[in-house]
Amino acid sequence: MAQDYSYVKCPQCGYDRNSMNAAKCEICGYKLKKGLPLVPILATVAGIAVFGGGGYWLITQITRQDSPSAVAPPSPSPTAPPVAPTSPAATTQTPVTPVAPASTTPGITVVSTLAQVPNVPSGNFNYGGSTTFAPLRSQRINDAINQAHPNFRLRYVEPPGGKPGSGAGIEMLLNGQLAITQSSRPLKDNEFQRAQTRGFRLEQVPIANDALAIYVHPGVQLPGLTVAQVRDIFTGKVTNWQQVGGPNLPIVPFSRNLQAGGTVDFFKEDVLQGQNLGANVRETRDTTDSLRKVGATPGGVGYANVPLVVRQEMVRIVPVAREAGSPYVAPDIAGREVNATVITDGSYPITRRLFIIIKRDGSSDEQASVAYANLFLSDEGQKLIKEAGFAALR
Repeated sequence: MAQDYSYVKCPQCGYDRNSMNAAKCEICGYKLKKGLPLVPILATVAGIAVFGGGGYWLITQITRQDSPSAVAPPSPSPTAPPVAPTSPAATTQTPVTPVAPASTTPGITVVSTLAQVPNVPSGNFNYGGSTTFAPLRSQRINDAINQAHPNFRLRYVEPPGGKPGSGAGIEMLLNGQLAITQSSRPLKDNEFQRAQTRGFRLEQVPIANDALAIYVHPGVQLPGLTVAQVRDIFTGKVTNWQQVGGPNLPIVPFSRNLQAGGTVDFFKEDVLQGQNLGANVRETRDTTDSLRKVGATPGGVGYANVPLVVRQEMVRIVPVAREAGSPYVAPDIAGREVNATVITDGSYPITRRLFIIIKRDGSSDEQASVAYANLFLSDEGQKLIKEAGFAALR
């Protein structure tokens, strides 16, 4: 899909609907760099095409209520962490997210409290999607939203005859079964295109940062893994822990079905680089099933988003290095809580963003989904996200 130069994408949070003259991201407050899109120019020399570009964006200051400042990077630890061996390793590629067409309908507004979020409609609205969002569907969070906007009533809906997940939620949004969809992966090209053929547009709004933890049976002792080693384990190229610095023990990998939802879809595309799971990978029903089986199987290994793995004493979270020679970084703190700092600053390599998907069709459902995103993007909403175990954008 062609790049839409009417908007600027934030390199920090990924929000791709900032106006072209924005000085900072509307969502996370990150200062946007200057720069113009490259424009191809056909050279007059016969047979040679030369492309050029340059210039600078004109920037102005975006106004917001209670404008956030960018999060400062943490000070380096006085004790150097262990580093991965310097054997060759491939790096993880990040898929390019397409940009949807422009919209003139109400957009994102960042305020301080839930009660200050504007244009919250009255009525009953169905929502659903990614299972990763379960902590954000808690009674405490729903009560906080209801207290701030008592006439804005949310009803969680699962797909009829199927399992919930990001893909299923987006499908239900396209078909008019949901007003609000929660997704743990970016939208795909074909989903943008299907919306356009139906006369509306889909927009993804990041509300939180998340990360995947690699966890093993407690008997598997090793300092860490590189992203390439994780990929080799789950594609079946590495089959014994001794090959990656662990004990002489067969590796028993566990995974949900690759069609199960946004988490496994992200794992395949970002970590496995599009490769299929190895023949030795055992399928699990869900994260709870995976945690139990890894904890009960010597040599077992699995993956899930960090908030679901911390405080699970049956398994051990393994630190991960971006590549050979890089330090191992743990996404948790002593197995008890999420290390939001390393997720937010990107030093932990297997990170992603969580999105609210908006169906831009001018309906009350669109108004509801914009309001729902704004609730979590408020300062109070970001605090609720932290309390739920995720890393906030601000």
